[in-house]
Amino acid sequence: MLNGTIYVVGLLMGAGWRSLLPRRTDLVDALKMFRYYLGFPFARLTHRAWLHPRFNTKYNALQRAAYFVVPVAGILSIATGWAIHKPMQLHWLAALFGGFDKARVWHFWLMGAFMLFVVPHVILVFADGWDTLRSMIVGWSTKVSRPEVTANEE
Repeated sequence: MLNGTIYVVGLLMGAGWRSLLPRRTDLVDALKMFRYYLGFPFARLTHRAWLHPRFNTKYNALQRAAYFVVPVAGILSIATGWAIHKPMQLHWLAALFGGFDKARVWHFWLMGAFMLFVVPHVILVFADGWDTLRSMIVGWSTKVSRPEVTANEE
């Protein structure tokens, strides 16, 4: 919950939320990216070229949809989790989801939504190589040349 809160606060403070808002062309563009992501790991494993669809925004349509939905799903999963954890004390919260049993169903499906987000991310990181994983952890890539020296590196 703390990690999600920091992420949402960072989005709001840095105005990054604007780049996550859905656009009119997102459905067609998301289907193109979905096709690309489905074929990318296989193309990488077989050493074939797999052309990336063009887009001129910070995130492609599929990324925008995922990064927009995940914080919403996080908030809902926290709410459903509390509703099923403390159903007597938070009966009003359970009632928002249709009662205790329906809150459990909502919670189950939200966890499935997180799996739909996490599993493809892990597959794509491994398909793209260890440098991608390393760059996500340490913040820099060995594939990108950095001719400038920062003050911290001197």
